[in-house]
Formats: sequence, structure tokens, C-alpha cells
Amino acid sequence: MASVLARFVRVASTTLIALATGAACAQSSVDDLFKSPKFNLARLSPNGKYLATTTKIGERVQLAVVEVATSVAKNVVGYENLDVAHIQWINDDRIVYDVVNIEGEQTSTAGGLFAVNRDGTHFKMLTRFGHPGALLGRSMNDDPNSILIVGVPKNGDTALPYRLDTLTARWRPIDFDFDGFAQYFLFDALNVVRVVVTSNGEQSRETVWYLDGVGQAWRKLIEQPTYDQKFSVLAFDNDNKTLFVVAQTEDGRDGIYKYDFAKNQPGELVASDKTVDVNSLVSAPDTLKVLGVRMQTEPPRTLWFDSSMAAIQEGIDRALPGAVNQISPSNAKAPMLVFSYSSTNPGHYYLFDPVERKLKNLFAVRPWIDSSKMSTQLAYDYVARDGLPIMAYVTLPKGRAAKALPMVVLLHGGPWARDHWGFDPEVQFLAGLGYVVLQPQFRGSSGFGAAHLKKSFGQWGLSMQDDVTDGVTSLVKQGIVDPKRVCIMGASYGGYAVMQGLVKDPDLYRCGVNLLGVTNLFYISSEDSRRYRAASYHRNQTLGDPDKLRDQFKATSPSRHADAIKAPVFMVYGGKDRRVPLIHGEEMRDGLKKFNKVYEYMELEDEEHGIADEKTRLRVFSGIETFLKKYNPAQ
Repeated sequence: MASVLARFVRVASTTLIALATGAACAQSSVDDLFKSPKFNLARLSPNGKYLATTTKIGERVQLAVVEVATSVAKNVVGYENLDVAHIQWINDDRIVYDVVNIEGEQTSTAGGLFAVNRDGTHFKMLTRFGHPGALLGRSMNDDPNSILIVGVPKNGDTALPYRLDTLTARWRPIDFDFDGFAQYFLFDALNVVRVVVTSNGEQSRETVWYLDGVGQAWRKLIEQPTYDQKFSVLAFDNDNKTLFVVAQTEDGRDGIYKYDFAKNQPGELVASDKTVDVNSLVSAPDTLKVLGVRMQTEPPRTLWFDSSMAAIQEGIDRALPGAVNQISPSNAKAPMLVFSYSSTNPGHYYLFDPVERKLKNLFAVRPWIDSSKMSTQLAYDYVARDGLPIMAYVTLPKGRAAKALPMVVLLHGGPWARDHWGFDPEVQFLAGLGYVVLQPQFRGSSGFGAAHLKKSFGQWGLSMQDDVTDGVTSLVKQGIVDPKRVCIMGASYGGYAVMQGLVKDPDLYRCGVNLLGVTNLFYISSEDSRRYRAASYHRNQTLGDPDKLRDQFKATSPSRHADAIKAPVFMVYGGKDRRVPLIHGEEMRDGLKKFNKVYEYMELEDEEHGIADEKTRLRVFSGIETFLKKYNPAQ
């Protein structure tokens, strides 16, 4: 077993031997794992005296504010058919937030942007349009009740920056001397527009423009293809001179550089990693001084440039060992919020007082979860058949020897997204049933460098699918997984890969679980993609041009090859899903029925591209549990 053990020590000191000899624990119930968390987000006021959090009260997620000193909580805002989503303090009294539709996913624009005081007074609707995350702007130094905001471009419009008064809901355009099709703005610490990124109509090329200072002329830094960027702008430091940009390092991963204006190119390398992209800065909320970078390594960590923050991190890590302890910097000498989590702990919030050097316990996100009953997630490296290194996560069922185990391959959506180290209800659900859980970060998964991403272009159902197969084969060869007891499960693109895996490798999988998966590549040419050139260009670059790849699309559309599938399939589709319309599920279902295949089909009448309703989510995963126990029993 030595060679096996060596492959699993990348994430944690816990080894397969420890996992194999650990006491077996009872599986957490579907209700415990899939009911909505008690708390979603927490944000500390600038003075550190109040905590705003989104918490589930009744059937809806509402906004509550807690006075830290007394622990007295007040429910500030709640809706009958909407959930409060993102929240942000703009001063010590006022909060800006957005809401999402009861039927939608987290990117829904159902309710727009709102503002309210922490005591529930001075409520104001600010806007009804735009992406919620993009709308939450930063505070203005000269007006504590206003925020800096960018109107998100729609349907070919140019983006525009505004000052938004949250008390009056008055929008005031920020005047800047620039002509062009603006897509992105970057402001310095004085809230002056210093960088504008423009694009052509189909967004195939972008130009980065820079302003040395007020009264100066805009100058072009670079014009580059959208999908082959030399660099992208990130943020200014608080000196208003240092511009941080993201560019590829010699290792082929994104790194953070200081821009060299004299040479007109990325200059000093500030932070990088050999395995993952590094592109996220952490700044002080009051001064906007850059303090460090977040790194999605295994496990994630923060690299602090600031020595005092590095010392605080070291102390908190000693106090809370075995966890990722993410510190949110605060204003000078104000308390800091700490979010502590691991692959077995859904997360716990603490308050750190930098003056008294004390850590105060606040609350757990899912207080009913017993971490001792959860299974540990580990990073696992293997090599695809063409030599491409693939990182994956492997979770072994607690208390079972790592030998000839049943497995469920769990595939993320996107596909240009990724899984992350941390607590995952679906992973714990499957491991709790007794399965090894493999989460391959197949080519196209984001965060592993541009080459890894680009190798997925035009490869749906081809090399992207082979990466998944090669991960299964790797664990089978090491004797960890029983080759006769492997199932495959995923949502969205992951659902596509489930169906394509059953078509392409029908003897590899004993069953499949497809949630909201694409089954016909031609249908991805959605109405929006046909209508707008930018969307069409994006689709052609990543998925491939359906007019030029008709034969390939036919070969890699699972609904056209239902006859090849041998394994039973469990399928779930949303009746109001616009991203993967119901026709994908209906066509796949009809094909399976035509060829007398074994399948179970569940249509969620009121759901979109996701399972937002808690009761529906519990019903779906209870159905999956029954299906897996029937067609791939773990014992």
C-alpha cells in the first residue's frame, strides 16, 4: 500500500491507514446534509460592533443584525417569496443587499439592489437590474451613504460608472473623458477611473486603456484577443501608482505582478503557485492597501504581505488547528471576522480582537452537523492518457479499508468551473452511504492555468470525457475501487458527462445520476446565442462551432445514442430551466424508453437550473439514495 499512500498525502497528514482504521460512524441523514444552512453569510460593520448575517427564518433567508457586545439579534429585512443573498456594509449604520428569486439560482436578478439601516429604518430600493454580485459597489470616502457602482452592460450596451446615493436612490454618472465600448472599469483609492477595458462588438478582442492622472490623456496599454490575454488588470494599491495585474508565470499558471509602466508590461512577480492560478488580492477596507493574496491551493491559504496580518494568521491557526481560517481584514484596530472550515466542518464564524488578542466564538453555519461523522477529502494527482496532469479530490468512506470499494464519480458543472477543498454536502452524502467519491478536475476546469483550460475547447465528450475515465482507471488499478461497482453522477455539464460516459464507456459504469444535464449539443445554441454576436462567439470558441462540427456534435450528443447505454439512469430536470431547457431531459428520456432501457425520470415543475426549494432538494436526494442502494449497493 505504500505507493497508494504516497499519492494521498498532498492535502492532509491523515493517511489511508488512519482512515481505514478509524471507527465507522453512522451516516448523516439526507435532511441534515441538504437542508439549508442556518447561516449563509456574515459581514462585520466597519467599527466591528455589529454583525450582519443572512439567516434562515421560517422558509426564507432573511437579513439579521447582531450587536456583538450583547449578542442581541434583530431581524431587519425578510420577504415572503425572496431570499436575501449578498450583503455589504457601506458605513456603520447602513447595509446594501440584493435578493434572489425563490425559483432561481444565485445569479438570478429577481429583486435588484436595496439599502436599509441596521435597525430596519430608511429602507430604499436602489435598482431592479444587473447581476447581483456586480451591483454591490464600494463605499465612497467623501460620502458615507453613497457607493461606487458600475451599470452592467446588457445586450451589447456599454458599461457606465455611477455614484449611487443609497438614501435617495439617486444615480449620478461619473464623468470621464473616454470614448469606446467599455466593459470594465478600475478605480484607484481616490475613486478615480484609471483603467478602462473595451471590447469589439463580438467580444473577441479587448483593449486596456490607462490614465496616468486627472487631466492626462488615455493611453493604450495593450490590445489582445479575449481568449489569449497577455495580462488582465486587477487592482490599484493605495498609493494610486502601483497597478496589480494577472499574467501567466513560467509554470503556466496565473500569477500576480506589479505592472511596469516604463516597459509597458507585467514587471515584478508578487505571488504565484506552481499548481494553481493566483489572482485574488486582499485589501484593507479603509485604506485599500493591498495586504495579501488568497490562494486556492490544497487546502486554500492566504499569503500575507503585511507582517501584522501574517502574525495574526499564525496565532489563529494555532488556536484553530486542522482548518482553513480565512480572516477578513478590518479597519485599523477594529475586530476581524474569521471563517474557519474544513472538508469535515461546514464552517464556523469567530471574532478576533486585535487589541485584546482574543478570539470570540460566534456561530456555526450548520450547527447540526457532527464533524466526527464526516469523511476527509484529499487531493489526488493522476495523469491523463495524453500526458496531461489532472488534480482530483478523493473522499474515502469513513471507517472502511481502502480496498475494492464501490465508487461514485461526482462531476462539477460549468464545465469552466472547478470543485474546491472544503465541506460538500453531496460528497458527504455519498461517502456516508459507503462510496469512494472521485471529483476529477478534468481539462477545462478553471484555476489550473490557461493551457489546462484551452485544452477543453471543442472537447466536450472527447478528451474531457477521457480525463474522467482515466481517473476511474487509476483508482481501479491501485485496488482502491472495485471496477464492477462504479457509478457516475453530476449536474449541468456534469450531467452531460454522466450521460456521455454511459454512452462512450457503457461497461465502465454500473449506474448514472444526471441532474439538469445537457444531452444534445445543438440545443446549446440558445436563443440568446443566436441573437447576440458576443454569446455566439463565446460558444464557438469554447464548445465549438455547430455548423463546422456537425458530425462531432452528433457523435457527442448522448440523446442521439440512447441505444448504447447499458446502465440504469436517474434523471432530474427543472420545468422552468432556461439554461438547460426541459427538452434535453425529455429527449433523453424518450430515447431510453424507445430502446427499453432502465431509467427513472423526475421533472421539477417549478425549478430552474438548480434545486432551490429545500423540500424538493430533500426529495431528490432521497430518490438518489434509493436508486444507488438498488443499483450499486455499497455493502
